[in-house]
Amino acid sequence: MTKISSFGKDEPDIVLEIEAKETKLVFESGIESNLWCYEGKILKGPKSTLKKAAGSYLGPTIEVKSGDKIRIKFRNSLKEKSIIHWHGLDVSHENDGHPRSAVKPKSVYIYDFVVENRAGMYWYHPHPHGNTGRQVYMGLAGLFIVRDKEEQNLNLPSNEHELNYVIQDRFINEEGRLEYRPSMMGAFGNRIFINGLSKNKFKVRRGLNRIRLLNGCNARIFNFELDKGKDVWQIGSDGGLLKKPHRLKKFFFAPAERIDFLFDFPDYSIGEIVKLESLPLVDGRGKKYTVIEFEVTEESDELYSIPTFLSNLPDINPREAANLNSPKRFELVPKRGVGWTINGHGYEENRYENEELIKFGTTEAWEFYNPTGIPHPMHIHGTQFQVIKRYPSEFEGCLDKGWKDTILVMPGDRVKVINRFNTFKGDFLYHCHNLEHEDMSMMRNFRIY
Repeated sequence: MTKISSFGKDEPDIVLEIEAKETKLVFESGIESNLWCYEGKILKGPKSTLKKAAGSYLGPTIEVKSGDKIRIKFRNSLKEKSIIHWHGLDVSHENDGHPRSAVKPKSVYIYDFVVENRAGMYWYHPHPHGNTGRQVYMGLAGLFIVRDKEEQNLNLPSNEHELNYVIQDRFINEEGRLEYRPSMMGAFGNRIFINGLSKNKFKVRRGLNRIRLLNGCNARIFNFELDKGKDVWQIGSDGGLLKKPHRLKKFFFAPAERIDFLFDFPDYSIGEIVKLESLPLVDGRGKKYTVIEFEVTEESDELYSIPTFLSNLPDINPREAANLNSPKRFELVPKRGVGWTINGHGYEENRYENEELIKFGTTEAWEFYNPTGIPHPMHIHGTQFQVIKRYPSEFEGCLDKGWKDTILVMPGDRVKVINRFNTFKGDFLYHCHNLEHEDMSMMRNFRIY
């Protein structure tokens, strides 16, 4: 058992147990599939901390407040090593779920951390090197929702008007069983699952609704539009609220990205269907398909409006970065004998290149360059960052606004981001969140010292 405390001798506000275990689930044919799941228990704290959808293979949604002191006992009841990564949360490297922290079967790892993040949609999933893709695909993932006073004071749509969706694709074979089929391109499915369920139609009340999405797919990238290009108002990104609402008609949505937006349903009749559809990533290559259907039901009892202002959080001044005009460059390329790499290097547990050594308290500019024809969603642990520039991009609609922890680097793109490394010292990861690319070695350590 490992105990890493981030709040000294203080007692935690919330204590949870999360167990990874094998289970079975029937999909469409009546035949059972072997899956893995997270099961949760509240040992201390409000009953509202854990929420589980009936019949879902996903782990329970964890909902807490900014500032809460959390203790989580992870129990590994699988037959292989595993560990949980708290994706997007600002925690110490001991609490981050590094692959070197993966515990053996029948072992326990204890996380102690204070929730430092702003209100937002975060999530949790396994992170053992070489097996992350398969473990997530088998069902190990769940939402982690943070609330705070700033969000509460905005009077955003809530309760029945706040809709959270985890979108995943899975391959169900002819026998009706889940099948994991990885490749150099990633693992893609022939069915879309929403919140761990095979249904994709949901009831929604007329009026303004808050819709939050997580792309929980291993590799699939969406090109979303809602109801044939009607406007949505983006209010949040990976790291919480934007400064003010941003109008969108369509947007690319990569694995691990989150989006928080408002959509008004008053112009639709009762019983009408509003579709969230994915268009081809490149015009003329492929067909659009429906991901979620919203069925408009009764009138709303609540009246909400789109705020003109959302958040006081200031942007990072690019001049904070001493290397602004000569950013650290990370080239995303395959290499024979290694697999997918960053700057030609695969994953090495205890080796760091010069650009991967970072002095605590500094601000740096990084540039991801993708010379290949395959998109790469790049995720940085231990920090939220902001996008300075994307060029020479031929792809409009990438989610670059706000605070990010995952950024989609499209073919041919250079994406320049700015990071502050001023919260925790230690070893963290950066990698492609196409999970098969990550498992094929497109992951590196960086050290904050």
